[in-house]
This record gives sequence, structure tokens and C-alpha cells, in this order.
Amino acid sequence: MTPNISISIIIPCYNAAKYIKETLDSILQQTFKDFEVILIDDGSKDDTASIIQSYQDARIRFYQQANQGQCKASNYGLSLAQGKYIKFIDADDIINETHLQAQWEQINGATDVLASCAWGRFYDDNPNSAEFIPETVWKNMPSLEWIKASLSQRNDMMGAWVWLIPKELLDTTGGWDERLSLNNDFEFSMRLLTHVKEVRFAEEAKLFYRSGLATLSQTTSRKAFQSAILSNELGCSYLLHKEDTPETRSLCANRYQEWVFRIYPSNKDLVRQLERKIKVLGGSKRKIEGGKVLTTLATLLGWKAAKYIKTVMEQKGYKKMPFN
Repeated sequence: MTPNISISIIIPCYNAAKYIKETLDSILQQTFKDFEVILIDDGSKDDTASIIQSYQDARIRFYQQANQGQCKASNYGLSLAQGKYIKFIDADDIINETHLQAQWEQINGATDVLASCAWGRFYDDNPNSAEFIPETVWKNMPSLEWIKASLSQRNDMMGAWVWLIPKELLDTTGGWDERLSLNNDFEFSMRLLTHVKEVRFAEEAKLFYRSGLATLSQTTSRKAFQSAILSNELGCSYLLHKEDTPETRSLCANRYQEWVFRIYPSNKDLVRQLERKIKVLGGSKRKIEGGKVLTTLATLLGWKAAKYIKTVMEQKGYKKMPFN
């Protein structure tokens, strides 16, 4: 199918009734008009479908599937897209009215670059409280330098919603890896980044990132952790294939170490798997972060003992101690 629309916005939805209207309204208020919105309802059990179907805008295309996960839903949307460029947006996030225009102007018809955006996190359903804290990657950068700068941050964000993506690039590199659930954005973004020459930052494109929900990112199941490990293995392999140096090996080791901190003390076999990878890469000097109690205990007893105590205390209902 020859693209005849400038931008296809793809939104996978699951039980998004509380937020999807706010998300859609922010899209339909864009100053840039040449787009379509493809919504894939991934087996929602709430009123997501009826809310979407209440819209009469011809640019909205709505499809449903049995619950198969975000990656499958995103790929379904991608298979239907008619746009020259692709924008993935979560069903509970919001974009400012100049978002698409700013990214469109930055990408300027190129097929070997990505356009990025600013983002701010908000809680309590109050987007006006979102804080847009400038990052080192909020500028035009060669893609490899962008990766290094992002991974050098303590909590890098590689959400797919950052990007405006040439459809031609996705046709070449493929869509979402359907084996993945938790942290799937990392593999997806690293694959894109290692296939383009540059990231162009659209300063007037802002995304309001909703936090504080019981979402997949907060999942602690073994299957979810296995997904995160695979996503990181793949993403780091793309980087090391591009440039295998002490710097990039250290960045990958630190990334693995963050997941060791997150997984421990559960699934100790997965922790050992990651620790072996860290050793092969030359080790990590990264220290666990958290509140005063956690960091003090880590200094006195070691981080594993501190994390174990934190986990036990939380399981017993001690939520108010400054572990985080």
C-alpha cells in the first residue's frame, strides 16, 4: 500500500476507558491535520470501545482483537497504517497541540532519522503538574551519541512514544517483538536507533506521561522479568554490534545492574544470569539508589541485605519508611 497520509498514530488500548477520551482529544486538537488515528482494542472489558466509537471524526479507525498484549496490538495497527511516518502513543498519555507539527518539521521528509520530543511525568490525573526536566538528549544528536547519552542517565527513558518514525524504517527493521511485554520499548527503540544516523529533537513537541497507575511497568512476575532481561539482551546486542568498546560495554553492564537491583531478592537464578553477563562485560560500579534507610543499610550491610530487608518490610505492610 502506497502511503498517502503524512502520519499514522497507533494507540493500543486495554481497559483504557478512564483516559482514552483525554488522549484522543489531545490528538484531535493538533495544529497539524494530515494524520489518521488507528486504535486497537486489545480485548478490553470496560467501556473503551463505546467511548472510541462515539467519535465521528473520519480520521479515527477502530479495530478490536482478543487480548494478546501490547506488542501484538501495536503490530496489528502498524499493518493497517497508511502514513509515511508512524507515531505510537499510549492510551493514557497526552500530547500538546503542536506536537505533530514540531516533529514533522524536524524530520523534514527524511527516512534515516528519528524525531524525538520532550516529556514530563504527572501523577494524580493532573497533567498541569507535569514536570519537563531537560535531559542531555534534548537536542539534535548522532544516533550513537544519543544512545550513549541516554544510557548514561540513571533512569533513561526510551518509550516508543518519544519518536516520530519513518514507515520505511519500520518496513526494514520490523515492528514490535511479540515475545516481549515488560520493558519492550527498550528493544524497540534500540533497534530503531541503531538503524538511523541522527535523532532530531522537536522542542515544541511535548508528551505528558501519566504515572502512578497499576501498569505493566510495575509487574513483578517471573515472566515479566524474563521479558525485561531478553529486551535488554537484545537492545545491548544492537549497541555492541554497532560499537564494542569499554564505554559501551560499561553502559550495558550498568543497565543489567539496574535490573539486578530491581529483581533481587526474587528469582535469584535470573539475578545470577544477569550477574554473569555483567562480569563478562567487565563489571559494574553502579550502586543501589533509594531513600535514607535503604542507602544506609546498603552501606552497612551490603545492597543485597538492604534490598532483602526492604522487601520483607514492605510485605509486612511497612510502607512509610523512606526506603524509596
